[in-house]
Amino acid sequence: MIALSINRSWQQLLHPKFRSVFLTAISAAAATLALLTFALNAYWPESMVFGWEWLDEFGDWIASAGFWAVVTVGSYLLFPGIVTMVMGVLADQIAGAVEDEYYPNRRGTRKVPVADIIISAAKLTLMMILINLLALFPYLLLFFFTAGTGALALFVAINGYLLGREYYEMVAIRHIDRRRVKETRIIYSGKIFVVGALIAGMFLVPFLNILAPILGAAIMTHIVHQLGVPERSGPTTPSRGTV
Repeated sequence: MIALSINRSWQQLLHPKFRSVFLTAISAAAATLALLTFALNAYWPESMVFGWEWLDEFGDWIASAGFWAVVTVGSYLLFPGIVTMVMGVLADQIAGAVEDEYYPNRRGTRKVPVADIIISAAKLTLMMILINLLALFPYLLLFFFTAGTGALALFVAINGYLLGREYYEMVAIRHIDRRRVKETRIIYSGKIFVVGALIAGMFLVPFLNILAPILGAAIMTHIVHQLGVPERSGPTTPSRGTV
């Protein structure tokens, strides 16, 4: 199921709607991160003073290294949340392009107010930023004590849950109401988490991370249709299908 969704999403990557959303999402994320970097630079000390002469000699270097370390880590932690918020507004274009190509008879027809989409995406973004900031200390501990693997696993676990939930809701809400979205999200939580973890993993890979929001929305659209969510109208029962 997931392998087929990835393959189809990758093949459709050059679709005109994909390119339009890609440029918008990346531009918004780049502008936001540039603004945050500029603000951080304005308040970051030019040199670190520790009170030990031998260490103060390296104060300039330590300050510079610390600044870029914070910028790098902050970018990885903030980028998924920022582009996900943008995708919340633009997901309809991606889902529509996928459905036009593969599910023309099952296109989403529910109209969701833009204000609701923005509020929902903003809440998720703030949650992602807050949780990742709270997990910063565990990230650092795991990074040093597990050679980085533990920190990566924690990042994928935390953001996999959050991204899977948000991307699923962005696509499913086009077909069913919010109550049904919540019900089906709980029923298919395992599959949704796996897709979310895949999206979170893509955000960790340089260059691939800029494609992650587009591919994530496209993959989740396939998953929603393969789970039969658009066709459900009565009481929902758990699927016995495999991931």
